[in-house]
Amino acid sequence: MNQKKIKLISTLAIILSVPAYALPDDQSQPISVEADKATFDQKSGVATYKGNVIATQGSIRIVAESLIINTNTATSAFQSLHATGTPSEFSQVLDEAGTLLKATGNTLDYDTSAGELEIHKNGFLKRGDNEIAADYIHYYMETDVFNAENRGSGRVNMTLQPATEQ
Repeated sequence: MNQKKIKLISTLAIILSVPAYALPDDQSQPISVEADKATFDQKSGVATYKGNVIATQGSIRIVAESLIINTNTATSAFQSLHATGTPSEFSQVLDEAGTLLKATGNTLDYDTSAGELEIHKNGFLKRGDNEIAADYIHYYMETDVFNAENRGSGRVNMTLQPATEQ
C-alpha cells in the first residue's frame, strides 16, 4: 500500500473515530414494510417485497425496488436485509443530536446482528457532513470504520469536513 493511501486511511480513521451508535431502540423496534407485492415463507424465515418498497425500523429507513428480509426462525430476530434498486437508499439517525447516516447504492446488504452495511455499485455514504463515493463500501456501524474501493473504473472519492471548535 503506498504512503498516500496509508495517510488517507489514517486520517479518515481519526476523523471518523467518534462512535456511530444508533439510537438505542432501533434494533428492538418492529420492521414496517410497504410494497406492491409481498411473500413470506415462515419455514425459512424469508420475506420478499417487490415494487416501491419502503421499510422502517425505528429511525432506520430503506427505500428500494426489491427487499429480502431474513429472520431467525427459532427466535424471529431479524438477521439481514438485502435491498436492490437503482439506487436503493438506507438512512438512520445515529444519535440524539440528529446526526444522519445516509447511504445509496444499487445493492445494499445490512447485517443487523453484526451492524454491518455493504453498499455495492454506485455506492455513496454520508455521515454528518463527511461523504464517500465508491463502487463498494463496507461500513461497520458500531465502530464507525469503513473500507471502500472501486471494483470497476474510477476511484474512491471522499469529502471530509474539518473539525469545528466547540
